[in-house]
Amino acid sequence: MVDSNDTSLSNNKQQRDWGFSCIVAFIGLIAVWLLLMPWIPGIAKHSLQRFHLRTPSFSVWAAQFPIPSMYNFANQYKVEQYPPGFVMMILDENWRYANHFPARVITFFAGRYDFLSSQQDRWFTLKSSYRGQVLESKFHLEAQAEGGYQLIRIDEVEESL
Repeated sequence: MVDSNDTSLSNNKQQRDWGFSCIVAFIGLIAVWLLLMPWIPGIAKHSLQRFHLRTPSFSVWAAQFPIPSMYNFANQYKVEQYPPGFVMMILDENWRYANHFPARVITFFAGRYDFLSSQQDRWFTLKSSYRGQVLESKFHLEAQAEGGYQLIRIDEVEESL
């Protein structure tokens, strides 16, 4: 039989766990972002800009950081020893694929040493595409006399969004 004097769970008002509710809401927002990305070009555009370090500010980039990196973007990069527009003797496109975050090729890529160990200028072209939208970014890594490189964006926004 049920003891009518036992009110430990039935009558006490449970307190809502606001931390848990915030986490669930945050996960819901991320899920909505990912589910709407194929149908809303603006969301795809912001995602592409994130991967090319083209967000309007660091805070916008940081706000998108929890959103998982998508493998459905076609991310490519090209590294050249000569500036864009320079006529090459060998017309080799040398495009390579990167799983996600193509700008990582310049910053934290495992093969970065091969590109930068010579202490010579390098030109990087990053290209990402998603459902007909294409974003291309060009960077010049200028070798510094004291060592290291200076990263210079050399292009205007070239996108077909």
